[in-house]
Amino acid sequence: MTRAFIIKNKARMVLALAVLTAMLLLANWNGRDNVKELDKTLTSIMKDRLLPATFVHEISSRLYENKLAAVSGADVQVKINGNYAAIEALAKKYEATQLTREESAKWKTFRVQLRDLQQQEAGLNNAEYVFNQALKSLDQLIAIQVGESNRLLQSGQRNVSSSILTANFGVVVCILLGLFIMVLLSGREQMILRQDERHLLN
Repeated sequence: MTRAFIIKNKARMVLALAVLTAMLLLANWNGRDNVKELDKTLTSIMKDRLLPATFVHEISSRLYENKLAAVSGADVQVKINGNYAAIEALAKKYEATQLTREESAKWKTFRVQLRDLQQQEAGLNNAEYVFNQALKSLDQLIAIQVGESNRLLQSGQRNVSSSILTANFGVVVCILLGLFIMVLLSGREQMILRQDERHLLN
């Protein structure tokens, strides 16, 4: 074996080792990216979908309470005002979440209906139509929440699948790296044995 051949082999081995190491680092980087994206998706499902859905449900319940209070007779205005104050607090929480374009447009419609309903109830007018329209808007907002939750869930599932694939790729690269190191060590041992044999022959 000439010196040039040995140097060439060593250069190839170093290059192969560098490629395997780069692949492992890339898999690790990609895995971290997927985990960050998954964390973002899960946080969004909780903060921007589940919580707003509970706010909408609570607003709907308060509107129903107002309707029942209007026919009960005792302390009607106090109950209605208390519910509207609670609705306003819930509305502000809802508006602080991340809204889609469709959701934002539907929410603006509901806000107008809510104002109309409040004015009609304050004037002791028949607010049945406005009440029904407001509830319809709330139902549509819930439907949007469900649709967006499903979209985020699918996105999260894709990130999980990608993370599993990246992890499997990392395992394969580690195995290849281990085999490569074993080949290097084995080649070095053979070289040492050949040198020892030459010394013995001399």
